[in-house]
Amino acid sequence: MPLPSSTSSIPEKIGAKRPENRPEWWAFARHCISRLRDIETDLANLERRAKTGDTTAIDSLMGYESGDAPKPLRSGASGAPSVTRLMTSATRAPHLPPEDWEAIVTKGGDPFATGAEGACQPAITLPLPELILLIRLAATFRDEQGLLESLRSGAVTILIGLEPNVWLGKLLTGTLLPDGWTTHARAPKTSTYPVLQLPDRLLMAKELERCLHLHAPFLLPVMRQKDIPSLLTMGGTGTRVLTLAELNADILIAALSATHSATDRIDEDSVRAALPDDKTLATLDTVQLAVACRARTALGVAERIALLTGTSPSRQTPAEVPRPEAIAGATPAHRAARSIVEDLASWQEGEIVWTEMSRSLLIHGAPGTGKTFLARQMAAASGIALVEGSFAIWQSAGHLGQMLAAMNKCFDEAIAQAPCILFIDEIDAAGSRFDGDHHNMNYRAQVVNGFLQQIDRLALTPGVILVGACNQLNRLDPAITRPGRFDQTVRMPLPSLQDIIRILSKGLSGALPEDEIEQLAREAVGKTPAELDAAMRAAKADARRQQVTISPVLLRRHLGIESPDPALLHRIAIHEAGHALAAELLSPGAVVKVSVSSRDGLTERRPALQHLTVEEIETELLILMSGRAAERLLLDSISGGAGGDTRSDLAQASALVLQMDRELGLGQNGDGWIGPADMHWLTNEEKQRLRTKLEKAERRAHALLVPNKELILKIANELTERREMDASDLAHWFAETVSCRPSQQAPAPRKGTE
Repeated sequence: MPLPSSTSSIPEKIGAKRPENRPEWWAFARHCISRLRDIETDLANLERRAKTGDTTAIDSLMGYESGDAPKPLRSGASGAPSVTRLMTSATRAPHLPPEDWEAIVTKGGDPFATGAEGACQPAITLPLPELILLIRLAATFRDEQGLLESLRSGAVTILIGLEPNVWLGKLLTGTLLPDGWTTHARAPKTSTYPVLQLPDRLLMAKELERCLHLHAPFLLPVMRQKDIPSLLTMGGTGTRVLTLAELNADILIAALSATHSATDRIDEDSVRAALPDDKTLATLDTVQLAVACRARTALGVAERIALLTGTSPSRQTPAEVPRPEAIAGATPAHRAARSIVEDLASWQEGEIVWTEMSRSLLIHGAPGTGKTFLARQMAAASGIALVEGSFAIWQSAGHLGQMLAAMNKCFDEAIAQAPCILFIDEIDAAGSRFDGDHHNMNYRAQVVNGFLQQIDRLALTPGVILVGACNQLNRLDPAITRPGRFDQTVRMPLPSLQDIIRILSKGLSGALPEDEIEQLAREAVGKTPAELDAAMRAAKADARRQQVTISPVLLRRHLGIESPDPALLHRIAIHEAGHALAAELLSPGAVVKVSVSSRDGLTERRPALQHLTVEEIETELLILMSGRAAERLLLDSISGGAGGDTRSDLAQASALVLQMDRELGLGQNGDGWIGPADMHWLTNEEKQRLRTKLEKAERRAHALLVPNKELILKIANELTERREMDASDLAHWFAETVSCRPSQQAPAPRKGTE
C-alpha cells in the first residue's frame, strides 16, 4: 500500500489522539460496541430470512422483541469485522492511495472513514440511543474488572443518572454482561444461569426489600441522588454508588467511529475542533443528537451540534458588558428587572454576596404585555444564558411522573448553566391546593409541592435568577407567592402611550412621519406589545404583496382600530372619568393614569386599602362603583362595562363585600372567620346582602359625582381625544372639582338594564 507523498494534503498526524492517550475505558467500550454490532447483524439476517417465510427466523425475532430471549438466535452469518476494519483499526498508517485520499477530501468526505472498497458507512446501522448509552455505561464501569465488581454475590450498585426502563436489561445482557448472564427485575428462586437484578421501573419499598433479601447482585438505576433509598446511603452498607458518565467528546467520537465510518476511524482532529466543550455536550438531548447524527460525516455531525447549541463560529457573538439601561420601560416590572441586573453585575464582580441581593421576580399581567420579552431582556442585559420552561411544556410530557421529571430537568439545566436567568412561564397553571375545587386535588398538590421543592433548590445555587410569569396572580398557591420563593411580585401593565410610540417607531423604522405615528399610537392605546408587533408584521406583509408603501390605513386595519364606535368610546371615557374623579375627591393624588381604547378603559391608582378599616373598604367600594354611576348620571343608562372577569369593577367590589362578612370580621358574622366564599354557592341571604351593599355604594358614588357632572364630561371629552392622561394632565381638571360629602340618603338612581 503506497504511503502519502510529502506534498500530499494528508495530515501528518493520523487521528486526533494517540492510542496511548485514549481514555481507560476505550478498549472496553470497543468490545461492547462489537457485541452490539453482532446483535444488529444477527437481527438484520433474521429479518431477511423472515421475509422469505422462515418460521424459525420469525419465532426468533418475536422472542427477542417480546423480551423472552435476551439475544436473537444466531443466524449463521458472521458478525466479524471486515478485513479493512481490522487493518485500519490496528494501524495509524494511511490505507488509501494519496490520489484517492485527495479526491475524498475534495468532495467533502472523510478519508479516515472510507474503506478500500469506497464505502464510508458501516454495513450495519447501529441504533443511536442504545449505542450512546452503551458507551456511557462502559465509561462508567471503566473496564471489565469494574463491571465484575458489581456482579459479585451480594453486591448492591446504585447508578445515578439513568431511569429504569424495560429495554435496559436487554441492552446489558447482549452487550455488557459476561456471556451466560442475564437480567431480571427480581432474581428467580432457582436459576441455572447467573442473574443481575435490574428493576425495569421505580421500586416501592416492599419490592426493594424483596430484591435485597436475595443474594444475586442488584443494580438500581435512579435519576437523581436524592432518589436513592435512605437505607442504602448509610455508611458501612457496602453499597457502591456510581454516576453515569456524561456525554463528552471522547464518548461521542467513540460513537461516531461506529456509526459514521467503515473503518472504525474518523477525522478526529477536525471533529474535536468543531465540537463544543464537554459541558455543552452534556446538555444535548436525544432529539438534538438524532438531528445532528443524520449528517453524512462525523465532521458534519460535529458542525450540526455546534449549530444546535449556539457554539458554531458563525453563531457566536462577542460577549457584551452587562447594561441594565438596555431594559427599556418605566413600569415597576422594568425597574425591578434593572435592579436585579445591576445586583447581579455587582455579585459577579465580588462586590456583594449572593444572599444580599434579590434573586427572584414574579411578573403578572395580561397576555401579550411583554413578560417573556422582559426576561429575555434581563438575560441579554446581563450577558448570561437564559433557560426557559413553562407548565404547559412540562405537562405535555405526559403523566404526573413525566411532568415532574420534565420540571426537574429544566431546573437541572439552569443549575448547570449558572449564572443564568431561569424563566418559568404560565405558573398559574400549577393552580392552588386551596382553591376549593376538589377535582384532581391530589395531582395539583403534587405539582405544587414539586415546584416548591425545585424553587427551594435554587436557594442553594448561587447564580440562578428565577423569573416567573403568570396572567392571574390570584390563582397561585400562597406558598408560591410568599417571600423567600419569589422576592418581588410586580405587575406588568399595558403599555403607556409613550411605550406604544416607541414600539411603533422602532418597528416601522421611519416608514411614517412622527406625527402620524403619534396619532396612530393614541388610537392604539389599550393594545398589548404582542398585538402591536403582530399588526406591524401583518401590515408589512400586506404592503409587500400589494407592492405599496406601508400606511396608517393599513396599520389601523390590522390593529382593529379602523372603524371605532364614537358612542362606545365616549361611554368608556365617561366611565373612566367617573372613577378618576371619585378617587381624587376621596383620596387626593391617588390617580396615576387614565386610558381608554375602542374596547375598554383603565384607571390606574395607588392602593387605597392600607388599614383595612370599614371606612377604607366602603370608600373603595364607592370608587369601584363610580364608573357605573357616571354612566347613569351622564348617559341615563348603564352598560355591562363594570362587569366581566375577576378583575372587573363588579367582581372586585363583590369580593370585598364577601371578604368583609366572611374573612375580615367586619360584617354580619362579627368576629367570626368562615373562609373564602364560593361564588357558585352563595346563600340567598348572601346574595341579597351583596346586592344591597353594592347598590348603596353606587348611590353614594352618584351623590358624589352630581355636583361635578360638567367636569366629568370635560375630562371624558379630552380623554376621548388624547386616549391617555397621566396625573399631571389631570391636575388642572381636578382643580375644578366641587367637594361633596357622599350622602347615605341620596336618592336611588334610576334602574337600568345590565
